[in-house]
Amino acid sequence: MNTNTLRDEFLAQYKPIADALIEKHALSVTLHDLSQVSGFTEAFIVAIAQSDLHAKTLKDITSRILDDLKLPHNIEGENSSKWCLMDAGHLVVNILSKEGNEYYRLDSLWGDAPAKHFEDEENKL
Repeated sequence: MNTNTLRDEFLAQYKPIADALIEKHALSVTLHDLSQVSGFTEAFIVAIAQSDLHAKTLKDITSRILDDLKLPHNIEGENSSKWCLMDAGHLVVNILSKEGNEYYRLDSLWGDAPAKHFEDEENKL
């Protein structure tokens, strides 16, 4: 994972979503700036849930934020215990279980992109 500094305007736009996920105790959240390395999206968020019920909570809060921002979005894997993907076009939010994170290793896909990692200090991995 490339920890190059994210552009201020990029961070300002997407950090509120990362903050909300951490506030709801996601184990970790990584915000990737894919604007220079991907043609399909600008921002890619990976959040790790503690349990299936916790993943639903993270999905619900993210969906509410996207609705508040008037960003239409599709949800894939809504009932999956490993991975839920929320596609809002220029933003993709991934909510994974610990096992799903270990299996899919999404953060490693974008090693060339600038990223910022956030952790719930109460529940560090």
